[in-house]
Amino acid sequence: MNNRRKIGFRAYNDDAQDPEEDELKREQAERQKAIAEFIGHNYSPIGTTSQKCYKTSAELVYDISNIIAVRPAELAKQLSDAGYRVEYLAGQPYWVLYEKA
Repeated sequence: MNNRRKIGFRAYNDDAQDPEEDELKREQAERQKAIAEFIGHNYSPIGTTSQKCYKTSAELVYDISNIIAVRPAELAKQLSDAGYRVEYLAGQPYWVLYEKA
C-alpha cells in the first residue's frame, strides 16, 4: 500500500509508468494503422452503385481479425472519421462501403 505520492508540482513515480503507457500508445497506433490500411485497400467511402456493399461492424471485425484484434467501437470510430456512413436496413445498422476493383 505504498501508493502515496509526495506533494508538489512533479509526480515522482511517473518514470515507472511511462514504458507501459508508451507500449499501450504504440499498440493503439499499430491497430489504427492496420485498420486504415485494410479499409483503404479494400473499400472506399464513395463509388458507383454497382460497387456498393453493406457490412456490419461484426463482419468487418471478422474480416480484419486475421490481421489484428480490434474492438467494434474502435473500428466504428475510425470508419466514421474516414467518411463512411451507416444505413439502417430492416432495423439493423450497416456500414455503406464501396468495393475497390
